[in-house]
Amino acid sequence: MTQPAKALLVLGAGSDQLFMIQTAQRMGYITVAVDANPDAPGLQIADYSQPIDFSNVDRVIHYCEQLLSNGVNLAGVSTMGSDIPHLVAAIAKHFGWPGPSQQTGLWASHKFAMKQRFEQMGIPVPNYALVDSEAAILALWQQWGCDKLIIKPTDRAGSRGVRIIQDTAEVASALAHARSFSLNNEILLEEFIEGPQISTESIIDGAQAATPGFADRAYEGMECFWPNIMENGGWLPSRQSIEAQAQISSLAERAARALGITSGVAKGDIVICPRRGPMVIEMAARLSGGDFSASLVPLSCGINYVETVIDIALSNSVNLKELTPKHRLWVANRYFFLPPGQLQEIEGLEWLESQAFCRKLEFYPQIGSQLPEILSHANRSGVFVLAAPSQEALTQQIELAYSHTRFKVNGYWYSGRPTSMQEHLLSIQPRD
Repeated sequence: MTQPAKALLVLGAGSDQLFMIQTAQRMGYITVAVDANPDAPGLQIADYSQPIDFSNVDRVIHYCEQLLSNGVNLAGVSTMGSDIPHLVAAIAKHFGWPGPSQQTGLWASHKFAMKQRFEQMGIPVPNYALVDSEAAILALWQQWGCDKLIIKPTDRAGSRGVRIIQDTAEVASALAHARSFSLNNEILLEEFIEGPQISTESIIDGAQAATPGFADRAYEGMECFWPNIMENGGWLPSRQSIEAQAQISSLAERAARALGITSGVAKGDIVICPRRGPMVIEMAARLSGGDFSASLVPLSCGINYVETVIDIALSNSVNLKELTPKHRLWVANRYFFLPPGQLQEIEGLEWLESQAFCRKLEFYPQIGSQLPEILSHANRSGVFVLAAPSQEALTQQIELAYSHTRFKVNGYWYSGRPTSMQEHLLSIQPRD
C-alpha cells in the first residue's frame, strides 16, 4: 500500500505564510494551516485548515492528532515571518518531528538571553545590558563611551518599541516608549554601532551550512523617523566584497549553531563595525516574512531555499551545495510611509503595477481608512519589489516608483517616500 504524501503543518496562514503553503503544495506535499484569523488567506488555500490561535499549543496538537487519526500523514511543522520558535519547538517535540529545541526557542525569542548566549559562545555582539531606570542607562552610556544607544523590549519584533538615543534628554521618553511595547517589562539597552547592516538567512543541516540569503539593508533617508528605528527594505546582490560576504556568512552560521540550531533556518541581522568587524545584532530561528526569502532571493539569484527548509522540516535529505546562484539580477524592495490621518485618494499604483520592472506591489490601507502614526515596521502602508540588470537602473526605477505614486492624506499629497524633515515639508503642499 502506497503511503500518502507527507503533510506539513504551517503555523500562521497570513500573507507571511502564503509562500510557504504554496511552495509546499508545488513540491507535492499536503498542507495544514492554523491561524486565529478566520479570514487569513492561507486558510483558504491549504489542504486542511482551522481557525486556531497557534499560541494555543494544546489545541493545535489536538487538531493534528485528529488529522493523523484520519490518515493525514503529518510529518513536520514550520512557519515564516512569525517569531514563535518556542511554539514550533513544543509541537515538534510532542510529535518527534524535526525542529528547534525548547532551549533554542528561549534563546531565539528573548533578546537578552540571546545576547548572553552569543557572548558565552564567543560570537561578537555590541555592548548590552538589561535596564530598569534612567540612572542605569546614563551610567552604562558613560561606561561604554559610545555616541548613541539603542533601547528595545526583550520580547518584541518588527522594530516595536525600539528607539535610538542620541541625547541624554531623550532617555526618559525612550525608556517609557520601550516599556509601552514590552510584554514582560524587561528592557534591553545596546550600544549603537555605526556601519552597514546586512540581512542573512542561513540553512543548517547537521554538518552542512549555507547562507543563501544575503542582502544589504536600506536605511537611507530614514532619519525622519528618529528616534524610532525604521528600515526601508534592502538590495540584492550585496555590494560587500566576496571576502566580506564569506566572513559575514561564516559568522551567521556560527551564531546559528550557538543558538543550538542544528537542523533548520536562522535569520540574522549583522552590522559591520569599522573597528571591530562584523557583529551580530539579533538572530531569529525562522524564515523571514515579507519579501526576502519569498521574492528577493529567488528573483536575484534563482534560489528558493524555502523548499530546503520544508524538506528539513519533513525529515527529507538535503544537499546544501545545491543552494548556489543560478543567475544575477539586481532587485530591491522599498516601502510606502504615510503620515497619520485619513487616506482620501490614491494615484499611480496602477501605473507602477503595469511596469515590467515591478515584480510585486502591495498597498494595505483602503480609501477612507485612518492611518496610524509610524512607530514600527507594522505601520508601513505598502511595499513594492523591483528588478533591473544593474544597480544604476534599479536606483532609477526606485525613483520612478516614488515619483509616479501619490497618496492624499488629510488634504495633502504624499509620495510615500521616506525623506528628511525639510524635504518632507516641501513635499506636502496641496496639489489640487
